[in-house]
Order: sequence, then structure tokens, then C-alpha cells
Amino acid sequence: MLDLDLLDERHVSIVKEAIADDRIGFVVQSIHTINGPGYVLYDECLPRLTDHDGIEHADAVFVPALEALGAAPVLDRHVIKLVLNALESDPLSVLGYTLSGDNVSEPANWAYIRDQIAARSHLASRLVLKFTAIRPFADIALVVAFLSEARGLGCRIAVDDHLLRTPL
Repeated sequence: MLDLDLLDERHVSIVKEAIADDRIGFVVQSIHTINGPGYVLYDECLPRLTDHDGIEHADAVFVPALEALGAAPVLDRHVIKLVLNALESDPLSVLGYTLSGDNVSEPANWAYIRDQIAARSHLASRLVLKFTAIRPFADIALVVAFLSEARGLGCRIAVDDHLLRTPL
């Protein structure tokens, strides 16, 4: 059973072990336009972690712990790889993934994501990167540069609505 009641480094270990054991995957949730609810813009990929007992845990159970510990990029790197694999398998799909703000506030974290996308640039036009943050960005110019770089790679960009209510 996955116990995420207390925030500590065990959460990072649990996720790293799940990645190594291929127990991290995702489910999709369709994102619709506000003006035409019947029209799907893209399918957002939501991480799922399967524990040793075979129980699947939604992202809301483990992602907040990773973000609080500054370890969300570990998960993001893996899920971006899975999303790119899914795009490769289905040439008609448009998939999105919500990246932690830690990926655009630290150059090394962004480089890993960027390099994965650049290595399969033919998929970038069908990849929607959604950005979120639980903490304010320290260097907004850096964030803007990374978002511009993602667009330059061909990715679509979405911004979590709570970022629009929070001063960057």
C-alpha cells in the first residue's frame, strides 16, 4: 500500500522505484474548448502509480509530495518519455502533460525535457506542454525563455489557470 501521509524522501524513492519497475503510466482526460464543449483540444496525460499490491494511485496522491520536495522533475522526465512514445504509436493523437514549475525554473531540469522533445521533434506539434507551479517563479525571464524555446521546438503551450491568478 502506498502511504503518502507524511512528506519525506520516501516519496521520491517510491516514485523512482516505480519508474524503474515500469509501474508509472498515465490515463488521459480530454480537454475541451469552452465555446464548443463537444470539441476536444487534446488529451491530457495524468500520471498513475501502481503500487506493489497492484493498486493504482492517481497523481493527486503522489505528485503534490514530489512538488513539495522539489522532486517532480524525476516524474516529469519519465512521463514525457511515455507521452512521446504514445504520440509515436498513434499518429492522430494530440497529447498534453502538465510539467511542474521546477522544470522551468532550473536550467538542468528544462534541458532534460527539451532534449527528449528535440530528439523526436517530429512529434512536437502534437505535444501540449502545460505549465504549473506551486511556488512563485524566482526568475520570470528564465521561465519566459524556456516557454519560448518549447514553442520554438513546435510544442503547444498551455498555462494552468491558477498561474493566471498568481503574480509571476
